[in-house]
Amino acid sequence: MELISLSIGSLSLAAGLVVLLALSTYWAGLAVERSLLIAAVRAAVQLALIGLVLEALFAVRTLPWIVLMASFMLLVAGREVIARQQRRLAGWWGFAIGTLAMFISSFTVTVLALTVMIQAEPWYQPQYAIPLLGMLLGNTMNGVALGLDRLTEGAYQQRQLIEARLMLGAGWQEAIGDIMRNSMRSAMIPMINGMAAAAW
Repeated sequence: MELISLSIGSLSLAAGLVVLLALSTYWAGLAVERSLLIAAVRAAVQLALIGLVLEALFAVRTLPWIVLMASFMLLVAGREVIARQQRRLAGWWGFAIGTLAMFISSFTVTVLALTVMIQAEPWYQPQYAIPLLGMLLGNTMNGVALGLDRLTEGAYQQRQLIEARLMLGAGWQEAIGDIMRNSMRSAMIPMINGMAAAAW
């Protein structure tokens, strides 16, 4: 497989587009330009470091190291989900719920794709497993973060209604059921949009 090397000009063009986007958000008064630039620098540093780690991982190709890398990716994704919440659940609940949701969805689909569709030998080859898991975690992370944010924000805004339902004898599922359904619908929007765009 031929390696594709990125030139300084290509990297400069990508960096220029990020700076242009940051300037546009500044002029629009969105107050996200600082977060955008920090995220871009973090992404560049992380990609450089992960490239070194993957180079070593591809050379080793043993299941325990791949599981360790996958677990690290999951924990980082879980931390990013909870960091995006405007109103966080108390304690470790937010991190645990988001991480468990991503684990069930992303790891299940990754293992299924590796064993049934790709059928590599061995099935856990890091050249396939790590990029596939990364893409799935990225997609599910958006949905989980959006769903959790909508859940906590909805519960905060309707806290008096929830308390009234509980005082009238409703169970917690009934008291917060409509908010949970709305948050799950919101979480599925990025996936539905992605599938709809793929059809074109």
